[in-house]
Amino acid sequence: MTSLHPAFARLASRRAHLDQGNLLRSLTLVINGVPGGINLGQGVCDLDAPAPLRAGAIASVDGGDRQLYTPYAGLPELRAAIAAKLRRHNGIDCGPQNVAVCTGSSGAFFAAGTTLVEPGDEVVLFEPFYSYHWTTIPLFGALPVAVPLDRPTLAFDPGALRKALTKRTRAVVVNTPGNPSGKVWTRAELELLAEVLDGTGVLVLTDEVYEYMCFDGRRHVSPAAVPALAPRTLTMNSFSKTFSITGWRIGFLAGPEAIVDKCGIVFDQIEVCAARPMQRGVQRALEQLPDSYYAELQAGYQHKRDAFCAALRDAGFRFQTPEGAYYVLADYGQVPGFGGLEPYPAVLRLIEVARVNAVPGDLFFADPAGVRTMRFQFAVDWPVLDQAMQRLRSLGR
Repeated sequence: MTSLHPAFARLASRRAHLDQGNLLRSLTLVINGVPGGINLGQGVCDLDAPAPLRAGAIASVDGGDRQLYTPYAGLPELRAAIAAKLRRHNGIDCGPQNVAVCTGSSGAFFAAGTTLVEPGDEVVLFEPFYSYHWTTIPLFGALPVAVPLDRPTLAFDPGALRKALTKRTRAVVVNTPGNPSGKVWTRAELELLAEVLDGTGVLVLTDEVYEYMCFDGRRHVSPAAVPALAPRTLTMNSFSKTFSITGWRIGFLAGPEAIVDKCGIVFDQIEVCAARPMQRGVQRALEQLPDSYYAELQAGYQHKRDAFCAALRDAGFRFQTPEGAYYVLADYGQVPGFGGLEPYPAVLRLIEVARVNAVPGDLFFADPAGVRTMRFQFAVDWPVLDQAMQRLRSLGR
């Protein structure tokens, strides 16, 4: 390949932080090259998608739809189905006009940030945070600000947020249930958040993609269902995890009609629209799946969480048992042969000795100094999970 023309010497500074690479994807390539390797790193959700969803997409491709662009805000029938789901499952009073379909929650987040966040603004993330939120915010020209949750309990600390708020704070991001921690925000915590933000112009942007994975009797509470937060909240979500379709990239944002429309117009410039067959499949799933589907999804993931956490304990890992989602952020300091390693070398050693992959835990903290954790995901079929648990238990022997 010839050298780059001097015209390409200047790149946009707002994306310079991405040059350090994406460890989630690079480690997936490493484990994929290991014979018999098991990827518990990237949350790919390797499970079967429900039949109505698959049938809806196939019917669309096979002639049920003309394969044209959809409206930029999504198929009207899908927007109506999402609004009905939000009313029924989330307690959010909205109609189709309050919903815009996007390419996953990531597309929704990018459209919302581009619409609502100015260069120089600050956006608060609660730590440990989802790493893609942290790396996306600078692409808006904004500064991500980490506000730690209480380390032992993961409880929201109103005082810590108050100290972090400045005149430049534009938004706070609430990820519940949380990636990587599995934290489920309670209604009481969300009401405390509302008290802290009272009298400010700070927005609440949500990420609720694991909403049907709350354990031990907990219930997901959407921030927009809390009256004191509702007027300032833009809800973002995706069906990637609920229907095990991470590659389909169908999500949405929901909120005041005027704001949703402006975000939709920005999304039109980025993507034009989400893929029509995938939209149609999600529409059919929302219309046809009974509520028992979601209850069985929750029960299945809780069963896997309990089994997987037991294996991690046997191996010597220490962690806060996740309240939701399908991740465990585990301290490896007492696992034989791992305690002195930084997170990335620790994950490489895990691949070497157990042929199991994880994600270095320092990706989820603003200051990685002293972090000795790795994140595992357990959204795999039982035979794979059983083999992974057996290999992990061997670390403690």
